[in-house]
Amino acid sequence: MKVKKIEKYYSENKIWVKVIFENNLIWVPSFDELGKILSLIGQCEDEKYPNGKGLELVYEFFKETILIGMSYEEFCKYKGIPTKL
Repeated sequence: MKVKKIEKYYSENKIWVKVIFENNLIWVPSFDELGKILSLIGQCEDEKYPNGKGLELVYEFFKETILIGMSYEEFCKYKGIPTKL
């Protein structure tokens, strides 16, 4: 299932982020869910690239994209890694 759109929305004087999938299913991710997802992605990267940076690269990616605002494509170019197709 692919993501159709990610957007901010307001509900009851609060602001949230919602992920809308192609089938119009909506997911409002929590910090807990995001943390678990990122941890597992890092573990997978460590397994795929045991001599590489794995989890560290996942951390660097999110640090750069969140704090600096770098795009996925900019990060890949900066680190010299291929972008996903």
